[in-house]
Amino acid sequence: MWVDAWSSREKKLAITAGALGLAVVGMTLFWWWGGNEGKKGDTELQADSYQPLQSQEEQKSEQVEDAVELVVDVKGAIKEPGVYRLEAGSRVKDAIKQAGGPTKEADMNVVNLAQPLTDGMALYIPVEGEEPTGVMMQEDSPASAGSGQTGPINLNTATQEQLESLNGIGPAKAEAILRHREEHGPFSSVDELVQVSGIGEKTVEQLRDQVAVH
Repeated sequence: MWVDAWSSREKKLAITAGALGLAVVGMTLFWWWGGNEGKKGDTELQADSYQPLQSQEEQKSEQVEDAVELVVDVKGAIKEPGVYRLEAGSRVKDAIKQAGGPTKEADMNVVNLAQPLTDGMALYIPVEGEEPTGVMMQEDSPASAGSGQTGPINLNTATQEQLESLNGIGPAKAEAILRHREEHGPFSSVDELVQVSGIGEKTVEQLRDQVAVH
């Protein structure tokens, strides 16, 4: 009987020890699994927080690319006059090429093809025999465009601002004169202003002492 009782006690101890062992193993697995999940969560959090930083860098790069783009108005003796966008560092020759090249009447001897372009520049290509003054100008700087201006304004090189400074010429008529010059070439005389839409003989007589053709 004593042997049977001892065996029963040993069995209980063995069962208890086994249960404790399983509990320890279970807790160990739980801690290990929880630790790995925490590390995984931290890694995912770091990855998520890094993505916006990359997006911000890309946005900054795009902003820099936009900032270095040049917008140039090409007009005069050119095949396809108009406003063009070019890369920073472009030269006059690049703008002329993008505008289709010069016409047969263009006087390229007075044009500096190597001159760097600036944003907002108006590039005017003269015809042969035309005075080269004002071949290139900054339309976004009226003060510089009109600086040193004395006597009549040259119809073939005048800017929008200079034309608007004339008596009897407002923004609409100034724009019409520039459009006529771009479409039909330089004026050969002041009297040709009557061919401009919105300008009659009375206005021409009023402008005769204010403008000239070179």
